[in-house]
Amino acid sequence: MTTVVFVGEMVRSVQHRNEPRTLARLAGTFEGYVASLLASSAGLVVLATLAIKDSLPVVLTALLAGWCLLNIAISPTVFVVAARSRIRQPAAWAELDFVEQHAPKYGRPPETIEEYRAQQLQE
Repeated sequence: MTTVVFVGEMVRSVQHRNEPRTLARLAGTFEGYVASLLASSAGLVVLATLAIKDSLPVVLTALLAGWCLLNIAISPTVFVVAARSRIRQPAAWAELDFVEQHAPKYGRPPETIEEYRAQQLQE
């Protein structure tokens, strides 16, 4: 649950919401942001239960609740911005997905037609 570390990535995603190339290079994966949202939501529920039952110290409860709430705010923001971009610009994302899938890896030269095309699109 290091989503809070990626506050800058969230800001960058909102600023460049109409630029698929920038969104594709965000730190973390979209699955990671969704997992962080689910884990933070569960963590908040557990924290609330512990605070009610065992009366956790107020400072600890406030810090942990703030951490979970910040994760819950950041994760959906990045996910929604990326999903909106994929819906509004499917051709650009299809090109990026093609390049990611077919581009030659590890500095080797292209060997197939798809690899040549991906290398041309990459430049």
